[in-house]
Amino acid sequence: MMIVRELREAWRRLVGRLGYTLLSVVVLGVGLGVLLFLFAMINDVILQPLPFPQANRLVAVGEPVFNGIGGMDSDQYLQLRGKLHSMALMGAYTGADINLDSGSGATHHTGALLTASMMKLLGIKPLLGRSLVPADDKPDAPRVVLLNEALWRHAFAADPHIIGRAVRVNGAWATVVGVLPSDVGFPSGDTEAWMPLHLESGRHGYISVAARLAPAIQLDQARAELNAWAGRLQRTLPPGQRAERLTIYPLSVSFAPLDLRRWLWLMFGAGVVVMLLACINVANLQLMQTLQRRHELALRSALGGSRARLMLGALIESLLLAAAALAVALPVAHGCIRWMHETWMATHPDSIPFTHGIDGWVLAFGAAVAMLGTALAGGIPAWRASRPDLQDALRDGSKGSGGGFARVAKVMVVVEVALTVVLLVGAGTFVRALDALLAQPTVGATHATHVLTANVALPPKLYRDDAQRIRFFDSVVERLRQDPGVVDATASDTVPSAVLGSHEDVSLPGQVQPSDGWLRPQMGIVDPHFLDTYGVRLLEGRFFDARDHAGSEPVVVVDAKMAATMWPHQGALNRKLVLYPGHSWAKTVTVVGVVQSLQLDSMTERSRPGLLMPLDQAATMSPLHAVGLAVRTHAAAVAFSPRLTDAVHGVDPQAAVYAVYSQAKDIAVARVGLVVLTDVFSGLGLVALLLAAAGLYGVLAFSVEQRTREIGIRRAIGAVGGAILRDAGRQLFWQLGLGLLIGFVLAVPWSNVLASPDLRTRAHDPVVFVTVLLLVGCVSVLAVLLPLLRALRVDPAIALRYE
Repeated sequence: MMIVRELREAWRRLVGRLGYTLLSVVVLGVGLGVLLFLFAMINDVILQPLPFPQANRLVAVGEPVFNGIGGMDSDQYLQLRGKLHSMALMGAYTGADINLDSGSGATHHTGALLTASMMKLLGIKPLLGRSLVPADDKPDAPRVVLLNEALWRHAFAADPHIIGRAVRVNGAWATVVGVLPSDVGFPSGDTEAWMPLHLESGRHGYISVAARLAPAIQLDQARAELNAWAGRLQRTLPPGQRAERLTIYPLSVSFAPLDLRRWLWLMFGAGVVVMLLACINVANLQLMQTLQRRHELALRSALGGSRARLMLGALIESLLLAAAALAVALPVAHGCIRWMHETWMATHPDSIPFTHGIDGWVLAFGAAVAMLGTALAGGIPAWRASRPDLQDALRDGSKGSGGGFARVAKVMVVVEVALTVVLLVGAGTFVRALDALLAQPTVGATHATHVLTANVALPPKLYRDDAQRIRFFDSVVERLRQDPGVVDATASDTVPSAVLGSHEDVSLPGQVQPSDGWLRPQMGIVDPHFLDTYGVRLLEGRFFDARDHAGSEPVVVVDAKMAATMWPHQGALNRKLVLYPGHSWAKTVTVVGVVQSLQLDSMTERSRPGLLMPLDQAATMSPLHAVGLAVRTHAAAVAFSPRLTDAVHGVDPQAAVYAVYSQAKDIAVARVGLVVLTDVFSGLGLVALLLAAAGLYGVLAFSVEQRTREIGIRRAIGAVGGAILRDAGRQLFWQLGLGLLIGFVLAVPWSNVLASPDLRTRAHDPVVFVTVLLLVGCVSVLAVLLPLLRALRVDPAIALRYE
């Protein structure tokens, strides 16, 4: 009964102070909503990234890369498979373009090739039919395909007799043997079809490898066994072939690299700070309300009310606020998640294959944080309220500043200002980096809106070798160049400033491998029209032409950064380079030209030296992959899309054209990661600034209200408004100054954490620090002046009625 009575009283108090209640709920709800959104991202990427049985036992095996783990050579996988006792099962997979003809023409779909063991390893059970079996892995096995449920429903009208049906896949017939549930997005979120991965010894290919750890085996034990196998693996490989350095990571790292995880934790940490600011604000509001109730609480204490009973009422009030705040937080978090999907996931469907949104874990986390936050926010005033100074509180007309209450409120204002400075420094750091990035010109003189890019998927059965593929692209490029609306057209595997061809090892002839590894420049495979299509300047020598065919001397063109790195203060022309050093397929090439510095990768990635290789010759060294088209037009390129598709289908109607974008959109998509980071930190900084301003305003407004009698007396005896403002300013100046000082002390290491050469973020940027100082100072002064100016407009006679 006592709890019920206190619950009723708490509800009555909250409804009676509706303005205070709504402000508290909104403040807590926004802070909690932001934190829930960031926790949902952590949950998707780090805590529950893979919806497979015992997902924590799944690992990736491959070559270590700067942000996680890559793949390995298929021959090495075949040597390792079944040899490692620490792994119960190993499987391999790779992405693939799939042209599917269900009877109404070929359409392009994102697909994957994988070994039958991958299905068992992941525990994937088909919705219809069967999974892949070991017999499907044999190179001479009948062709089979598995479909995603959504594709089955859309392209085949959910035909219940789909199992056993023959369809044309990549120009050849294959039998549908199974349908997988829609939530199976492996290895990417937009994968719609799966086929067997046929591996043969001696036919090198770069594949991704996964494994399930054996029972009781830990990750470090598996790594130790893999390292012990390194020497034996080298002895089993053909002469001249170097075994790659391999490592093991949790499988989730393949989809969410280490750098992404780091930024997510940093954003989550900033979200915790925002939630802390919200709690501090609510604590201040509750302190003020408790101060107004001092007389009532003192009476209850004098009449025998226990300390626990007084605290219980305040804590029940906090829990009611928590429930209301959670109701506000859920739509805020949902809106943020939707924004994330529209800005990031929509342009990178292959980045995180599985997303949970607001699931049970997120709800439980939100409820726990809401209760804990409001309990902490209400705990301080509840503790103070349970220890009333009876003589002071019961004295008639006591309208002082509240003693200990006011001191606690002032301390919390200092904390608010300090935390706001830290968050704003983070926001300013990213805004400055984004501004600098957007100010950078793209590679080449061509306007990015006048270049149209597209990917083309060719049926493998119709294009069995790279020579056929090259002839196809040559024919399409010639068709496009004859169009009167086209300035030039090219075929390549890179889009400057947006899409990287590859990173490849290079060395000088006879060079010993450095301790930190070979130089890995950005490499693009291009045709002779690449420079004119993108407007890239040739600085020295020549570019590729008809002389650079498959049977001629291998040549490359390097950019200015590559030339300066490999041959500082010397000429690069006619110099020799070794591609793929340490491998049996290493090739010595001659530099025939130097172009302006290239950024063949996204502009948010680290700038590296670059080199270009002719399309015809690259095919003799390794299989071609991801070759696309680019067209430079006289007008806006997007309008040219239908004519580009017509040109491709004019050469081969079975070729599927997809991802048709302007270069400007390619660049925007490549930048979206930094844009998301900037928007998140800017949003956190803005929320923090508003919360700090509200906190300052609320504390001062209440303080002024408590001092109405004092201000009235001073006005009545002749004090001018300026003197009263200066006196109040002196009392508040130390709070603001101390908060700024503490904030900047904390912001220095925070800016060190956010500094990244890849993202162009700088530590200790003076422009950011000065801007934050001015912004926080101006907002704080405004928050201080408004209630004081309002108090000065009170008639002294009315104020003196308190006497």
